[in-house]
Amino acid sequence: MPAKRKTQADENTRALPWLIILWLIGAGLWLLLVVSLLSYNPMDPPAVAEGVTNTEIANWAGSVGAYLAHKAYLMLGPGVWILAAGAGVYLALRALGHAVPQLWIRTAGLLLMAVTGSALLAAALPAGVTGHASAPGTGGLLAAVIELELSERFALIGTLLILGLTFWVGAILTEEKLAIEWPMRLIGLGWRGARAGVPMAAGAIGALGEMARPRPGGSRLDRMREASRERATASRKKRQAEEDEHIDEDAGGFGGTEAFDPDEHVVAEEEDEYEYEEVDEDEEPEEEDDEELDDEAEVAEAYLQSQKKFNPDELRAKMAALPINFAPKQAKSTAPPREIDLSGYQFPGMDFLEEPEGDFTAEQEAIVRDQALELEKALRQYRIEGEVVGIDSGPVITLFEVRLAPGTKVSRIQAVDSDLARAMKAQNIRVVANSAGKDTVGIEVPNIKKERVRLKELMQGSEEATRKMRLPMFLGKDASGTRLISDLASMPHLLIAGTTGSGKSVCMNAVIMSFLYTKRPDELKLVLVDPKMVEMSMFRDIPHLMCPVVTEMPKAASILEWAVTKMDERYELLAEVGVRDISSYNELEWEEILERMEPSSPAEEARIPKKLPYIVFVIDELADLMMTNKEVEGSIVRIAQKARAVGIHLILATQRPQANVVTGLIKSNMPARIAFKVASGMDSRIVLDQKGGELLLGHGDMLFLSPRSSKLTRAQGSLVEDSEVRGACRFLKTQAEQNFEPQLVQLRSEEVDADLSERDPLFDEAVRVVIETNRGSVSLLQRRMNIGYGRASRIIEEMEAAGILGGHKTAQAREVNISLEEWEAMTAQAAADAALEAGASEEGEEGVQAAFDYAEEQDGDDAEVVAEVVDEVEYEEVDEEPASEEGYWEEDGSEDADEDDIEEDEAWSEDGEEGLAEDDADEGRLPPDRS
Repeated sequence: MPAKRKTQADENTRALPWLIILWLIGAGLWLLLVVSLLSYNPMDPPAVAEGVTNTEIANWAGSVGAYLAHKAYLMLGPGVWILAAGAGVYLALRALGHAVPQLWIRTAGLLLMAVTGSALLAAALPAGVTGHASAPGTGGLLAAVIELELSERFALIGTLLILGLTFWVGAILTEEKLAIEWPMRLIGLGWRGARAGVPMAAGAIGALGEMARPRPGGSRLDRMREASRERATASRKKRQAEEDEHIDEDAGGFGGTEAFDPDEHVVAEEEDEYEYEEVDEDEEPEEEDDEELDDEAEVAEAYLQSQKKFNPDELRAKMAALPINFAPKQAKSTAPPREIDLSGYQFPGMDFLEEPEGDFTAEQEAIVRDQALELEKALRQYRIEGEVVGIDSGPVITLFEVRLAPGTKVSRIQAVDSDLARAMKAQNIRVVANSAGKDTVGIEVPNIKKERVRLKELMQGSEEATRKMRLPMFLGKDASGTRLISDLASMPHLLIAGTTGSGKSVCMNAVIMSFLYTKRPDELKLVLVDPKMVEMSMFRDIPHLMCPVVTEMPKAASILEWAVTKMDERYELLAEVGVRDISSYNELEWEEILERMEPSSPAEEARIPKKLPYIVFVIDELADLMMTNKEVEGSIVRIAQKARAVGIHLILATQRPQANVVTGLIKSNMPARIAFKVASGMDSRIVLDQKGGELLLGHGDMLFLSPRSSKLTRAQGSLVEDSEVRGACRFLKTQAEQNFEPQLVQLRSEEVDADLSERDPLFDEAVRVVIETNRGSVSLLQRRMNIGYGRASRIIEEMEAAGILGGHKTAQAREVNISLEEWEAMTAQAAADAALEAGASEEGEEGVQAAFDYAEEQDGDDAEVVAEVVDEVEYEEVDEEPASEEGYWEEDGSEDADEDDIEEDEAWSEDGEEGLAEDDADEGRLPPDRS
């Protein structure tokens, strides 16, 4: 058997090019015929009209076209157009991969329609009306002969009646549904469908689609691919395929028209129910009531009576009248990009985004009506009383609303969901048991043709929806095609889970792009954590970043600890101003903030922020972060619990939603969750608290759990191409410079801190070389500093660990993350910290001397900062002792300070001049009795 299949598949593969060639030849001949008929001129030779012929042939196809058109009109007259139309339909169906059964019978029907149609014209119209002067009579030679013979025997009325009936017979041979169903409805047998008007026309269109429906094997190319897959299929699937071949085609589903005998399938139903009860992990098996078992025969008999009333034509007419809900297309926004008074800052334009796909509603409508018909047939096949009462068609799935008969359990549909999917030729289906405010059961079926949801389509015309949102996210479209736009500030945190290829990374890109298109750098700050080093590298140049893209998990843990500290600082600020959240603070005028804060000096006023930007932490892989440092869970939980009011938000993503990664504390504080396709039902339970994620289709198909509802929303995520991200990021790079948070740039992990104690002596000099040249290169340090490769390489690695340089790039210099001014500030701060540490180890005057000793060991670049730190150590000592006692200010033992003490004090002036500086006095650097 395998050898036979292989031979057949190989023969099909070899025959495919010849079939394409034959189709091209047929299409060319058909075009030649149509062009010849369209441009037919009776005066072109060989035709002769009143003895006059054209000297130049007017036919578009030349002499061959003139000859072909002349002979066609001579033999068949206008009926030749019926043959041409039939040939065109056949070629189109073959091009789409559809088979035309009983081709010769349909061809004979077309020929009969062509001849009798011309004869009808010849009998009803006078000769020459059609304009074909060379054709005998009006309908051609064959029509003239037939019309003449019939007229002599049956007169005009009898001739028209015979020809009309013969034409109808030809139409029945060609396509019986068009010839029988439609006329019957028109003449009154289906008067209800005719009264509906539009449903009747839709039913006629459905009849056309019935002939165009692909047969189970699909196109020839699909059948060849299927044959190749069958050769590699496991034995279990082979057995399943053999079992499927024994399904009763007369029982419903695709190709089925009649109901099956219930008594022959009772055992199968019981097996299906038992199988479902085993699959369900939450509910215990329910015992069937004895009354149901006793009344089984009555139920089967009642069902059999209902099946006798089943009429496929009535069902098709009902589906044609069923309304389908499509999301309305939004009008494109032509407004220019918003200009902000931020040094000419502009948002990226819509031209960076891909155009949305065309409207496929018309094509989708015929498909979903056919699916609704097959769904009802399949339900009847499995003895489930229900009817489709509503259809919501979305970009990827279609939701069919099924109203079950009273007493029918939803579990009966859930027990046969795999069989329903097979009957509808779907990958899988999802049963939505309950819908708020409805008495129907939802059945989600994947669309045959899927629509790509573009970010541009979601943004256009959404100004009204996002006007009140503080952090809008354009997530995609739901099952009914409605745009899914959410506000991160109201969530206030988001958990995303999905396997590789499910669309998780694309969703994160869409979220970040949503922020870039709606928020300025002074309104939103981003911290991106990307352990894979490739997912978010495209965003490294945007001005919204607070620090370079973090690729080291130990540093990410330190950043989360910094976020906790920042959260506490913001709460203290809000409490001092007297507002409840960040939005209330940002609504205050600067004068009102100063009035409430009452700063005592210009320096203190400078430290008060005029506006507080939102801070969003986007972490690509939570599992890597949790494995690096278990204590990071505490930081995440604290931020998730408290940070909403101060504008700090988390977006956590993982492809391993395991219990040790998405812990109970994290999940309980992440009410908003998105699940793309996950590996198992257990993973879906961890993310969504219920199954369903394992049944998704991938490629952006997702389930969204909103914090305002416990109901899952099936949606298709927005697709963002890499080219769109690069274009928008390049534009933003030209709008504003990056302004990193110095504290985040200086943050180092514990591992890095341990390594800094062994820093190379030439490190500071090497840093200046790298910053001045703006190139982090080992060879550069070798040339400038005359050191070996090994030492230069170690220095470069130390710079990367300190956050001065970016990660390694193949054949390219590393990026420099800081400027010379920032490096000098970092060096001065490090010197100040060291001075404080040296002074803290001693007490009183000895501590001050220790700080000076440390300052003298430095190169002198940080003398001003060290002097200031020594002042702090000194005056902290003064605060501990009263001015009246013997202390630093009274070295000679007198109660009041003498002139010698004042002369020593003059040495501490920050401006370097003799005497006490006014700035020092303003800053409170003197004891109260000396100010």
